[in-house]
Amino acid sequence: MITSLCIRYPEKKKGIRKLINRLKTDTVGVEIKKSRGVAVKQVTYTSYSGKIKLDRIDCIIGAQRNHLLCSPRLKFPENSGYRRFSSNRFSARLCTNMALKAVEECVKPETLKIGIYDPQGESHDFLYYILKHCADVTVVTERADIYQTELDRVMEELGATAVITKNISDLAECRFVIAPCVIEEVLPLRQEALVLTAGSPKVPSNGLVYYKYHLRMPNGFDALKPKELDEEYFCSALYTLGSQYELGSIVPIFCRNYSSSQTVKSLSAYLNRFA
Repeated sequence: MITSLCIRYPEKKKGIRKLINRLKTDTVGVEIKKSRGVAVKQVTYTSYSGKIKLDRIDCIIGAQRNHLLCSPRLKFPENSGYRRFSSNRFSARLCTNMALKAVEECVKPETLKIGIYDPQGESHDFLYYILKHCADVTVVTERADIYQTELDRVMEELGATAVITKNISDLAECRFVIAPCVIEEVLPLRQEALVLTAGSPKVPSNGLVYYKYHLRMPNGFDALKPKELDEEYFCSALYTLGSQYELGSIVPIFCRNYSSSQTVKSLSAYLNRFA
C-alpha cells in the first residue's frame, strides 16, 4: 500500500480562540482510497500545537515511513527514520517519451545530431527507439558495457549504430541532448542546444534545459491523488511503488523549467531549425 502524509495547521486565531486552540489535542485522520488495483492510505495530521509528534503516527505509517509521499516542504528529523519518497525512474520515462515524440514529429529526424547523457546506463533501452529515427547519435555513459550490449541488438535488428563514449566533451556538437537522469556535472553544451532531463540540474548548464513534466493522469488514478501533491510526483509513486508500469507510456502535455514551457509540437519546431 502507498501511504501519503499531509500536515495541516488550523488558521491562527486571536484572543480566547487562540487559547482554546492551544488546549486542543493534535488529531490524526486516515482515509484509504482504492482504484484500478491500487490502494493509497492518506494520513492527515492536524497540528494545533504547531509541532509534529511523529510518535502519534508511527503505528499508522508503519513500514512506509522510509518512502512516504508528502510535500517537499515537510522536513523530518535526521534520525527519525522518516523519509520523503523520491525517485527519478518515472521522470526518466517522461523525459525519453517526450524526446522520442518530438523527434518523430521532426521533418528530417535522421539529420539531427543527438546526444544521450546516461552515466549509469539506466535508460539503455531508449537507444533502440531513437535509432529508429536518427542516424547521428552519441551516448555518454560510464556503463559502456550495458550500452554495447544494446547496440549489438540494434545493429542486428535495425542495421544502425551509435558512438558510445565516456567523454562528455563529445556532447558539444549535439543539438538535442536527452538526459534521463539528474545532471550533476557541467555539460559542455552550446547555448542553443535543447536539453530534456529528469530533474532540476544540480549544476548550472548551457542550453535550453527542461526538467519538469506535466501530464494528464488516467481516469481512476486522479481520484487517488492527494490535493497537495502534483501529478508527476504522485504518478512516480504509482509507477515505482505501485508497479503501475502502464504509466510509463505517457507522453507529457508539456515540459518546463523555471521560466518557460514547451509542448511536443514546439520542441519539434525548434529542432527543425537544425534539420
